[in-house]
Amino acid sequence: MKKIGFPLVILFSITGIILSYMYDQQQIAEIADEATSSIPVEETKPSEEIEDESVVDETVSLGWLGSHIDNDPSLSQKVVFVGSSSFTSTESDHGWPNLVMEETAHAIDTTTIDYEVLTYSGETVSSSLIADTARDITAADPTVLIIESFSLNDNQYYLPFTEQESFDNLSLFLTHMESELPDTEIIVVPSNPFPNALHYLERKNVLDEQASTLPGTYVDHWGAWPTGEGLESVTQNLRPNDEGHEIWSEAFLEFFIDS
Repeated sequence: MKKIGFPLVILFSITGIILSYMYDQQQIAEIADEATSSIPVEETKPSEEIEDESVVDETVSLGWLGSHIDNDPSLSQKVVFVGSSSFTSTESDHGWPNLVMEETAHAIDTTTIDYEVLTYSGETVSSSLIADTARDITAADPTVLIIESFSLNDNQYYLPFTEQESFDNLSLFLTHMESELPDTEIIVVPSNPFPNALHYLERKNVLDEQASTLPGTYVDHWGAWPTGEGLESVTQNLRPNDEGHEIWSEAFLEFFIDS
């Protein structure tokens, strides 16, 4: 019996050691799994450089001009302003088109935008505007064409035509430019307000009522101007002074670059 019992004791001991080892290994594996699952995984954050690029893209996308650039970022941009003597201040050579483009260059510095200002102090939309200006505008080759309604000149020279005829001539001129420059975006702005206007207001009302039929986009800035004595302080001889051009530029910039 002793001979049989001793081997059995050895066998049971070995079996116990093996079972104990297997149990310990299982416990170690479970602890390792728990430790691994409890380690937080950090989300990868974009670099500051990428964030900066997104900010630039957002800036470009602001306003009408930003949307226009986004349609074809590779296209070189040239903005051409066409208007009467109201494009120039009565106090300096700096007009609202210059102010607009200075602010635009500062706001959208990822794209080079050239510009040109063409002024015609003696022209009206009811005379030879097409013959005298179309060649200049076409030669400037704009991607964006901003045209004043020339209502101020029409009113100033007291031409014997109705407010509707003035509008019809403007529409004819814009339609001609649209056919000459089919890839150019056209923006139309009314001439500036001035105090004690009578027939001039009637011309403006006709323009407002029918602007949606014109080629291009109509941007009315009159709501930003003061009235009464306030309007007298920002205009001289029917034209804007420096302060008036600041008002005009700020109103247009709200549309142009959402500034």
